[in-house]
Amino acid sequence: MKRESSPLQLALFLILGCVLLRLLNNYYPTISPNVSPLMAIAFVGAMYLPRQWGWLVGPVALLVTDLAFLQVNYLTDRSGSVFSWWTVLSMAVYAAAGGLGILIAQRQSLTKIIGGSLFCSLFFYIVSNTFSWWHDIAVGMTGGYAPSFAGWLQANTVGLPGYEPTWMFLRNAMAGDLFFALVLLLILDRGLLLGQASVRSKLASRSA
Repeated sequence: MKRESSPLQLALFLILGCVLLRLLNNYYPTISPNVSPLMAIAFVGAMYLPRQWGWLVGPVALLVTDLAFLQVNYLTDRSGSVFSWWTVLSMAVYAAAGGLGILIAQRQSLTKIIGGSLFCSLFFYIVSNTFSWWHDIAVGMTGGYAPSFAGWLQANTVGLPGYEPTWMFLRNAMAGDLFFALVLLLILDRGLLLGQASVRSKLASRSA
C-alpha cells in the first residue's frame, strides 16, 4: 500500500520547493520574470493542509525564502534585510490567500481554484502597487507617483516612465500563479484536475 505523506511533510515539501524555485528565479530572472510558486503554495497548498494552520504555509515560505536571500546577499556583498513593512504586508496577503483556499476546500472545484488563483494574483498586484504608490508619497520621492487617485491609478496600470508597464507584471503573475496552481493539483489531487472525484471528497466519503 502506498504510504501517504503527513500534513507536516507536505508543508515542508511545499516550503522547500518554494525556496528552491524562488532562489533559481532570483539568479535567472529573464527565464521567468515575476513568476513564483509562492501564491499557488499559499492558496492551493492550504487546501490540503489542516485548516488550523494551513493558511500559514504561504507566510512561512515567504519568510524562509527571504532568510535564504539574506544569507546569500550577506555572503556576496554583506547586504540584505528581511523585516520591513512590505514583508509584513506580503505575509498578510499570503495568509489571506491561504484563508481563501481553506474557505473553498470543502466544496472545491477546478473552476473555483482557477478563479481563486486569478483573484489572488489581482489582489496581490493591487496591494503591492498601492504600497509602492503610498511609499513614493511618504518619502517624497522625486519623479514618483502623484498623491492623488490619478497617481494610484497610474501605479496600477502603466507605472512610472522608464520602466515596464505594471500591467505586464499582473499578466506574468496571473500566468505563473495559475501554472503553479495546476502543477500542485497535478501532484496533490490529480483526480480533481482530470474531472474526477477529488482527494478531499474521497476522504469525506470514507469517514462518513
